[in-house]
Amino acid sequence: MALENVKINALKGTIKYSSRTYVYISASRKIKLDSSSTYAGIIIEGRNVEFVRMVLRRIRGSHNPDVYLKPVFLMNGNAHKDPLVAKLIDGILNSFDQIPLIHDITEAINQRKTELTFINSISFEAQVLSKLMCYMYTRDEKELEPVPYALSSTNYSFPFLACNYEPHDEFQIFDLLQVAVNEGLFSAEYSDRVYLCANCKSSHLSYRETCTKCNSTNTDSFDIVHHFPCAYVGPMTDFTNDLDDKLNCPKCSKTLKHIGIDYDKPSVLHICKNCNHRFQDFNVRAKCMSCTHDNPVEQLVAKEIFTYTLSKKGEDVALRGYSSTPKDIEEIIGTVKFDTYKTVVKYEVERIRQTEGSSNIVAVNIVNAGQFYAKVGSNGQQAFLRDIVNEIRSSIRSSDMITFYSSEIILITMNDIPSKIVNRILNDILDLLRKLIENNFSDLALDINGKALQLNLETTSELQINELINSL
Repeated sequence: MALENVKINALKGTIKYSSRTYVYISASRKIKLDSSSTYAGIIIEGRNVEFVRMVLRRIRGSHNPDVYLKPVFLMNGNAHKDPLVAKLIDGILNSFDQIPLIHDITEAINQRKTELTFINSISFEAQVLSKLMCYMYTRDEKELEPVPYALSSTNYSFPFLACNYEPHDEFQIFDLLQVAVNEGLFSAEYSDRVYLCANCKSSHLSYRETCTKCNSTNTDSFDIVHHFPCAYVGPMTDFTNDLDDKLNCPKCSKTLKHIGIDYDKPSVLHICKNCNHRFQDFNVRAKCMSCTHDNPVEQLVAKEIFTYTLSKKGEDVALRGYSSTPKDIEEIIGTVKFDTYKTVVKYEVERIRQTEGSSNIVAVNIVNAGQFYAKVGSNGQQAFLRDIVNEIRSSIRSSDMITFYSSEIILITMNDIPSKIVNRILNDILDLLRKLIENNFSDLALDINGKALQLNLETTSELQINELINSL
């Protein structure tokens, strides 16, 4: 197709074809990724593989579906040869006049995206699984294959999922995918097995033979020689001399001529240069190249690697949204589901219409919750959320309700209480939660803030809930 059909705006870094506009990102032309949500697709200059990896991790790691589902293409360069990059892009361009050739791919991805329902997931795990299923659905992909990748801390990468974890936390992806299999969202077929450091869960290991006494690797090895005629058994050094290269028995002084006739070598003797210990069988240890922990091989953590297939249930869940894994809500005593919370607020608005009372809804926002949950894992997240709910519950009445709108936002009802008192209670709750964080997670960049909203009769309860959430 003719280049004149493609309109390039060099100042803005945009390329327009038909009714669709693409944004171009290079090392010298960067944009805020949130602003890219308004474009049909993203084109990245592919000459610098580190830059491309960084941009792709930010795109696919975003929580905004208008960003992480965006069609992405590479322009020039060899970055697509990187296994992670190859799995995170939708095509390759050599020049802008090839944009018409990717138009159908862009349209198909964006069209399938409109079929999806996006809801707020209660946990980090549910949020990431929801993103994965939506991504696979928009690309019409059924298979999720492990990619051998030297830059992955586990040596196998699931690139889209890896964008949602810090590199040293990638081992948690194995447990996440097991949750998906247990839920029936994926089926799994065995592919391989890896071994992880018991300390940091990295698979970058150096396997070494070590002394059985001091674990030093500084050893020498010698053949054990058995002389048949006189039955003498000793290390090869007992049979050698400084005058020639012949072997002479130290017991009977005969020359050893033919292996298998005069003598044999039944085993090997190892001598440690560090402690002079002699032994026949090495210890095998695996030194972690990430944290330097020296692991006895029997203490390594074995993880099976699977190829996963998206099930029909997984596709259906992608279409209607995935809010939580089974244990996310049920295990947090003292909370209700978000749908129940919305119904209660709806009836409360109707009640105060009749009684002219004063009721409020309150939101508590856990800043950077996703990064925090990724670090502490599923069990740590559950313990943290239970502690938060217990602290909140201790400050409110038993009739007030608590729900999770998302993995970051907690909503509370406070009925028949004046706004001034509600704000005082909210401040007390925030102080308690900040102390909880300071005492238990002082090394993590985590903060909590909140806001209260008095219910009114002018707008619907759902709009008022949305207003409160959007004000955070």
